[in-house]
Amino acid sequence: MDSLIVTPISQAQAGQRSGRAGRTGPGKCFRLYTEEAFLTELQPNSIPEIQRTNLANTVLTLKALGINDLLNFDFMDPPTKQSMLEALEKLFALGALDEEGLLTKLGRHMADFPLEPPLSKMLIYSVELGCSEEILTIVAMLSIQNVFYRPKEKQAAADQIKAKFHQPEVTIHPLFNIGRSFNFTYSV
Repeated sequence: MDSLIVTPISQAQAGQRSGRAGRTGPGKCFRLYTEEAFLTELQPNSIPEIQRTNLANTVLTLKALGINDLLNFDFMDPPTKQSMLEALEKLFALGALDEEGLLTKLGRHMADFPLEPPLSKMLIYSVELGCSEEILTIVAMLSIQNVFYRPKEKQAAADQIKAKFHQPEVTIHPLFNIGRSFNFTYSV
């Protein structure tokens, strides 16, 4: 699963943001770091997303569009060969690609879902296994950032509610219990 990681901005982004101050009216930019930190800790430019994220979903989409020679594809910001190979290996292991790196029937079907490849494969096979409702709940819960909201004034109460869903003796994932509880509450 991909997740957002908070990182410092680049020097170029800092310059762009300071340019916004005063653009439509009087304004100033206050930077909450020293000039030394700006010069020594911030990178000159940000690293493009394609060079810092899992490429499996991107590769699956490109393959579905008929672009098969990805190692020689003219990306605007090319990913590393290593990350491209890792994505191809992952898709092969999932059965989305054959030995020649071409999309399989399963891979074509997986590309129809706006999900990470392992989640789309779970959904597809859940139909055959007769557990679509449960898998839909699990995939929905895994696809969101964080289901737990802890307002400052009610943190203790929020922790108690969260604890109700975590049962160490049960093998079902706590997120499934939360999703099932939500579905029950809103279907009545």
